[in-house]
Amino acid sequence: MVDKNSIRASFSARLHQALDDAGVRSRGRGVDIHLRLKEMGVRKTTQAISKWLNGEAIAEADSMVALCNWLNIRREWLEYGVLPKSQNRHAGDQLVTDEAAMANEMVRPLGQVPLVTWSQAVIINTSMVGTHDIASWIYCPIPIDPKGYALKVCGDSMVNPGGGRSYPVGCLIFVDPTVNATTGDRVVAKVPGSDELTFKVFVADAGRYFLRPLNPQYPIIDISEDTQIYGKVIGTFIPE
Repeated sequence: MVDKNSIRASFSARLHQALDDAGVRSRGRGVDIHLRLKEMGVRKTTQAISKWLNGEAIAEADSMVALCNWLNIRREWLEYGVLPKSQNRHAGDQLVTDEAAMANEMVRPLGQVPLVTWSQAVIINTSMVGTHDIASWIYCPIPIDPKGYALKVCGDSMVNPGGGRSYPVGCLIFVDPTVNATTGDRVVAKVPGSDELTFKVFVADAGRYFLRPLNPQYPIIDISEDTQIYGKVIGTFIPE
């Protein structure tokens, strides 16, 4: 059973941490949050905000997005504690430049995303994969952020033997690294000790977080502080 009090308290602690990092004053910060959200078009009472700060409630979706944009943090971290914390993406210790991103966008075929290897996907969120390194581009039938990409499933951990939604070997998955994942979503993630990403179901239960395979022959993976969610799977394609 989910311990709602623990989830609310953890959310409150992360919110306070982000506010501290942003230099928001400790005394009267509820008023500061109210004013900043109002400037961003989100109207919340100081009483509602006080409940967030005291661990009595979790911010609603509109407030969560506004808080993350203001404090430069990822929603997955604020809501679930899943690293990385910051919205910034780094290449080593240096930020990827806007010029490099723009150069990459100019050569992107209209309506298509790069089909990358699982090894390339490890770095695609934190650095620019050169267009000469991309083997092919494929059409994406659904809206996706310019940072999105496709992967080819290469194992059977997401094959559901009981029927229902399944992702067999060779299936293509479209990954959007800008979409916030919630419990039940399919995600790609990097777990400690692994050099590649894994494709699993993101699950939250009783204040704990897991990566669950659809195939019960594979183990459920605990999400730790070092686990990184790289993106949400927003669509699939199964070639004939």
